[in-house]
Amino acid sequence: MVYFRCINKKIFLLLKRYFYVILTFVLCFLIYTEVISYLINKKDWIHLQCTYPKQCLKVLLVADPQITGNEQIKILTRLAQYDSDSYIQKTYIHAFNFVKPNITIFLGDLMDEGSTTTNEKYNEYLKRLNNIFPQSESTKIWLPGDNDIGGEGFDRVTSAKVKRYKTAFNQPETLHFNGVTFLKINQMMHSYPKVEQRRDFYNTSQIFVILSHVPLLFRPNFFSEKVLSKAQPHIIFAAHEHKAMIVSTDGLLREDRQIVPLMRGDNKVYKFNLGSSDLYEILVPTCSYRMGTTSVGFGFAIIEKDEVQYTVLWSPSRFQQLWSYILMILLILIGFICFILF
Repeated sequence: MVYFRCINKKIFLLLKRYFYVILTFVLCFLIYTEVISYLINKKDWIHLQCTYPKQCLKVLLVADPQITGNEQIKILTRLAQYDSDSYIQKTYIHAFNFVKPNITIFLGDLMDEGSTTTNEKYNEYLKRLNNIFPQSESTKIWLPGDNDIGGEGFDRVTSAKVKRYKTAFNQPETLHFNGVTFLKINQMMHSYPKVEQRRDFYNTSQIFVILSHVPLLFRPNFFSEKVLSKAQPHIIFAAHEHKAMIVSTDGLLREDRQIVPLMRGDNKVYKFNLGSSDLYEILVPTCSYRMGTTSVGFGFAIIEKDEVQYTVLWSPSRFQQLWSYILMILLILIGFICFILF
């Protein structure tokens, strides 16, 4: 009897020791994955420098967060929703603190079910959105996407959807900041702000920037050509494709287009001289890993006189992190089974 008591005590002590070892390992793993890995990732980001601080505009670009809903995907758990929101919030805060932007531009598709949900659910999503992207001194510019007001497939744009969006994000369609004019284009409604005066593409005394959820150069059509002819922009920022690209064409003829895809790991600075010959369209990658790509991140641009500098702030791959969690759980289970058997 005494012998078995000693054996049981030894097993209990071994299990206790094993538990503390596993607990320490899990805590260290969590701290590395959820904190340290994000700090390490920031080391690859490139600081864009202003040559003339008083004439410099720092811009942070956010595309397609599409925060999750719960109407179309019934099996979505609270844990998955929390993880998606937490990831976007964490990466956004790191990017925001890195850039310290004058302006933050949200290029649409803010909510996954913004165009189909009820008013009650819409207000809940709006609260989550404001929690993910907290208030700051930086000016925010909001654009609607097809997931916010409809306009893709059988999801029609309606006056009720547009009214609800404008109630939540009430802004003029034309905004002016430090010698730069931003024009908001809505391809879903085929609307664009009126340009008062005849534009000259080569005149860079006032820089004209088009903001559009749906790309104009990458997806050319009659409406996009009409907008480009009227507005004569120097550069375009767009989203929708969930991929990072740079599209360029002749500023006036707009016949041939050159497309340069940007992939994760392309930590470069792209410089564009505005009003010289080419028109540029920058497609910003999605910031949400739910879009099925590992190349997620935020756009960082500096607009200074007649020059634009641009780079992508790539976010850590959440898919790799989630797979590493699964591997960790499997290793713990295997270790526990081996401990019991041997």
